[in-house]
Amino acid sequence: MQQLAGLDAQVDRVDVRPSRQRKTSARRKVTVRLSESVCGRLDVATDRPGVGKSMLVEAALEHFLNPVPSVEALLRERLDDMHARFDHLDRNMRMIAETVALHARYHLTVVPPLPESQQREALLLGDERFKVLAEQVDCRVREERPLIQETIARLNSSEHEELKRDTGVGPNLEPARKVANTASERVDLKRTPPAASVKAGRGNPSFAHHPKPTTDGIKPAKLEAAPDKALSTWRLILSVFLPFAAGYYLSFLFRTINASISPVLASDFGLGAAETGLLASVYFLVFAGAQIPIGLLLDRYGPRRVQSVLLVIAVGGATLFGNADSLAELLVGRAMIGLGVAASLMAGLKAIVLWFPRDRVAFVNGGMIMLGSLGAVTATAPTDWLLNQIGWRSLFEVLTIATLATAGLIYFAVPKADGSFNNSVSSGKLLTLRSIFSDPRFVRIAPLSATCIGSSWAMHSLWAASWLADVEGFDRQAVIDQLFAMAVGISLGALFLGTLADRLRKRGVGTEVLLAAFGALFMVAELALILRVPLPSIMPWSVVSVVGAATVLSYAIIADHFPIEIAARANSALNLLHFGWAFAVQYGVGLIVGHWAPQDGHYPVAAYQAAFGISLALQAAALAWFIVPWLRILARKLCVSFAAPVEEAAFVALTAEGPVLEPSQGVDW
Repeated sequence: MQQLAGLDAQVDRVDVRPSRQRKTSARRKVTVRLSESVCGRLDVATDRPGVGKSMLVEAALEHFLNPVPSVEALLRERLDDMHARFDHLDRNMRMIAETVALHARYHLTVVPPLPESQQREALLLGDERFKVLAEQVDCRVREERPLIQETIARLNSSEHEELKRDTGVGPNLEPARKVANTASERVDLKRTPPAASVKAGRGNPSFAHHPKPTTDGIKPAKLEAAPDKALSTWRLILSVFLPFAAGYYLSFLFRTINASISPVLASDFGLGAAETGLLASVYFLVFAGAQIPIGLLLDRYGPRRVQSVLLVIAVGGATLFGNADSLAELLVGRAMIGLGVAASLMAGLKAIVLWFPRDRVAFVNGGMIMLGSLGAVTATAPTDWLLNQIGWRSLFEVLTIATLATAGLIYFAVPKADGSFNNSVSSGKLLTLRSIFSDPRFVRIAPLSATCIGSSWAMHSLWAASWLADVEGFDRQAVIDQLFAMAVGISLGALFLGTLADRLRKRGVGTEVLLAAFGALFMVAELALILRVPLPSIMPWSVVSVVGAATVLSYAIIADHFPIEIAARANSALNLLHFGWAFAVQYGVGLIVGHWAPQDGHYPVAAYQAAFGISLALQAAALAWFIVPWLRILARKLCVSFAAPVEEAAFVALTAEGPVLEPSQGVDW
């Protein structure tokens, strides 16, 4: 049946679309044949105002020609996605199986059988190692960082860099490679999207909608630096290394300058030992309290902006300190200086990680710490000469100008970020203070590192000069000369400790052993000072100054124990304890010494012996806590050496027949 006449008759009556739209779209007449039932349904549907047959037919054709995906199609697409994920999971499982098989074959082929006399000791040692392995597995599972994928990504990156160096091609691929490497560090163990290479390798055309790896959640700090990795070495040194090294130099100078200016301040303001200790230690108190917030700010806004803004605060503090007329103004100025330079070390370390090649980070870190510690050298003889020439107030005017110039240098010379810091905190997994301070490895390391390094800073920056003047009887020039030698010692000590740790590690000696050894050496030096051992004073005090550079060891240990994503915050937490302990020691020594009345302007030897003795006792307790795991292993070895032969025989049967890592009769795991 022809419906053309009826359809055309109602077009003008029911089509309510604007006339402008009808003019812009061409229309054609089409003759169609419909069944009686469809015509009846069409009449019922159009029996409403504003609804025409042409409109309804056109809408039906539009829906038919451009259909919405059906439920079946969506289900098929989802099943294809699940198929791809199962393929990826199957690949990972086969990789794990091959890894275990290769390791087992190598172990069974290469490792010789142990004699019966050594098997029980090996079992105990294996127990300790297995506990460490379990901790590492638990840490990587919680942090979602598969080691094998991380290693493969690193190898691919190395091959790409070697190809780039050999051929000189592929510079545009570097940012993508950096993105891929960074993404591999955040692989989800529970739900890993299939890679494009897997899909291509399968060649299955049905996998049309595989989820592609994205850069969502990648840490912006690494993305920021990737495009600029091609900067020349000299440009990196001039625009990144030297500006941040200058900031750390000022931090070290402000930290240790009180040893040179404290006699002048005590004379001008009538300060006693307690007030002098408080004035020097408030720097450490504010410095320590700012470490955790500064770590978050560095992750969010980058080292360039954070360091330059904080140095402006240090400019205000130096100005207030140089124009102070009371102890309260001195304290506020000193606190502002401590806040202003609180990010100097961490900002420099973060900038080095961002801009320098990974294989050069350790060396550049040592260089920055060495150059920064030259601030302690400047705080001795050069500062004393300037005090004699221009006075301490003019000296702080010079420091104000230098700090402002350094802030401007960092802000304008360091390459700008690309703005990707804004989401860095929300994109990654936040690390709480509780999770760091409750970690058993951190709990073991932190007390020894904080008590030794913090005490070294407190003694070197203030009480070394007082000891040399009051106890050793040195005149002003002799004190300055010895402080200068100690400052050179801490500068060279950073480079020495880093090199020594690297060489000993290649020989199988852990950095923890070196930290414990230098902690014990530091305590021996303090004991020699307390007992007044007849040695040249430069010997024990040189040890005290060198231990102040042992942060090189502490940060290396933290980097070994914690994942790279949270190592910076763990270092900030450790730095918080360093400076917090330095404040406690510096102020506490002043309180203890102040209980003795000065004689001819000098405090007695007993006052310093009591103060240093309390600090030494706490350090000894921290060292004992640090070596407790080693003592446990030693005790077990001694127990093994006196064990009954019957137990050894039973153990031999166990190792030959039963699983080694399972609890069994007669063996205490």
